[in-house]
Amino acid sequence: MGPRGHNLSVDTVLLLRKLLEQVLLSHDATTLYTVCENALTMTGARNAMIADFNAEQGYMTLRAGIGEDWSPNLLGEQINIGDEQNEGITAYVAATGTSYLSQDVLVESRYRRLIEGTRSELASPIRDANARMRGVLNVESDQTAKFDDLDRENLELLAVIAGIVLDREDSRITEEALFQIVTALDQAKTEEDLLKRVAAVTQRVLRVSAYSIFLWDERAQAFVLNATVGSSTLAPEAKYLAGEGCTGWVCEHCEPVRLSDPTKDPRWRGRYLEFPRDEIKSFLAVPITSGGTALGCMRALRKKASNPFIDNRFTEGDERLLMAIAEQLGAGLQKLRGVRKLINSERMAAWGELSAKSSHMIGNRVFALKGDLNELKHLLSEPELARSSIANITESLEKGIARLDEILHEFRDFVTATKLNEELADINAVAEGAANALVPETSPVKLRLDLAEHIGGFKFDPKKIERAMSELVENALHFVEHGEIALRTRVATPEDLRRAKWDPRGLEHVLIEVEDQGPGVAAGSKESIFMPYKSSRPRGMGLGLSIVKGIIDAHGGKVYESGEEGKGARFTILLPIRESAQTSSA
Repeated sequence: MGPRGHNLSVDTVLLLRKLLEQVLLSHDATTLYTVCENALTMTGARNAMIADFNAEQGYMTLRAGIGEDWSPNLLGEQINIGDEQNEGITAYVAATGTSYLSQDVLVESRYRRLIEGTRSELASPIRDANARMRGVLNVESDQTAKFDDLDRENLELLAVIAGIVLDREDSRITEEALFQIVTALDQAKTEEDLLKRVAAVTQRVLRVSAYSIFLWDERAQAFVLNATVGSSTLAPEAKYLAGEGCTGWVCEHCEPVRLSDPTKDPRWRGRYLEFPRDEIKSFLAVPITSGGTALGCMRALRKKASNPFIDNRFTEGDERLLMAIAEQLGAGLQKLRGVRKLINSERMAAWGELSAKSSHMIGNRVFALKGDLNELKHLLSEPELARSSIANITESLEKGIARLDEILHEFRDFVTATKLNEELADINAVAEGAANALVPETSPVKLRLDLAEHIGGFKFDPKKIERAMSELVENALHFVEHGEIALRTRVATPEDLRRAKWDPRGLEHVLIEVEDQGPGVAAGSKESIFMPYKSSRPRGMGLGLSIVKGIIDAHGGKVYESGEEGKGARFTILLPIRESAQTSSA
């Protein structure tokens, strides 16, 4: 149930604006205490507290609280979820998903005493980005009939904000887990080690009852169990033929399967189970692929909760997350098995495809947060704003911030960053597109285009090359406040290739150059700047140049820096002309 009714006062709008700014910009879990503080201010309560929902354990625990009678000893207090008498108002709200107001708890049949002296209580449900119960926001007073409908509406609005805080907390946990998986892919020396690391992280971030990995075994001609985590009793010899059961179907079709009641699905066989079928609540399986070929399957199961009010089915977000992990795992297996090299034989190659996307993941997240915050500031600056409008905005923030849609989209995009979609294209048109998108005419920094004529079209991936150019120009913009950045193209001369110590392999090359008037690059850093996390920029994660290197290496080209320290940086790309427009037309 969302907030309803009246227009917000100016003071309330200011309070909400300040609170939402804190929520969007803070990375501290103590923001829950700030929500409690605002609950006291907006309702005039004596105490306020937040209980967080634990779907696996089937109860809530007190996560934050504040007030005259609040004691830190209450943190961690377990609260049931249900609608029985004496279980408590908080338990009832968690079970029903509706706010509850008691004007006198002493005559309330479902009241459970937590704080001495409480006479009236108001509680509202906290929901996550999937509209599922996540917790309860509760205020109490030592006066009877202390709260009214307006207090209920204010508390419901604060509960929406509390949901954003908890979702952001989950997002941070998920991001940390994804980084751990990237690290596992880089550090694992054997398949067994890799599978154990990935399985442990996945089970923790998805909070599953059991989790298993099946991989194709050439000798058995089947997908064989390789790793399992959780309360699993799977037989070590468990295996599936392609198309056999839901697991085999996922492997055969390279498509995910998410089922709320898997035993009712016609593909279900129940041949090998982690636990008895009557205990299974939800099933999720995704393919592990490499180059369009199925390497195996990752599957996770959740048990039916003992509490009937708990909905612990897998969500669409869970599916996207597991798909992203599976794609990473496929790349890691590909690397370990030597099916093909990711980019080259250096350690940088593994990071180029597996780690560099984290920069875009974080960058896009921050960009989206700032955009939402600016929109929110604009709307809240109006003298009066209907409560329904605030509800719509906060609902949008909740979905946009808490859910991992954009993050996982970027995460998956980078997995395929070095898988080129080559086509005949005009390199000068790509350069112009990159320039126009990055430097506005009013900028104090001018971008000068020096594009050679008559290069002609040739075959490359225009989107990836534009990405590489944009990254280099954007990198220059971070070091140049005034002056000029030059973007040049020309057909490389034999002297250009010799200077770059580059073997042309019988191919002509286009030379792309980005030069600035900034501080330049130290002589001892010209190679290391292309390694992941090597950056002198105050922001970002230092993965931009490694992305550029990955794209250019995938094209069979070379990128290097040849500027003079103190006089500016000069990044040069040598891109082979594999197939020209003339060759294609012939």
